[in-house]
Amino acid sequence: MDMPDDLKGLLIRLLDRIEAVAADVSQIKADVSQLKADVTHIKFHHGERLSAIDARLDEQRQTINALIPTRIAAVPPAAE
Repeated sequence: MDMPDDLKGLLIRLLDRIEAVAADVSQIKADVSQLKADVTHIKFHHGERLSAIDARLDEQRQTINALIPTRIAAVPPAAE
């Protein structure tokens, strides 16, 4: 049984659209994969930077803590 020409044309256009959508989905999947890789890279580098900042802050805390008793001892008691 032969299909009418208008249905054949409609089916061909539908199949073309499906192929175009499949190509778009493939491109979106590739873009998402690249974005995931970029986010992983950014997280790694920010983690390193945060670790360096944390170490520096810890060093500064230790310095300040070491200076506090010296500063307190250098201040004469308040006159009453």
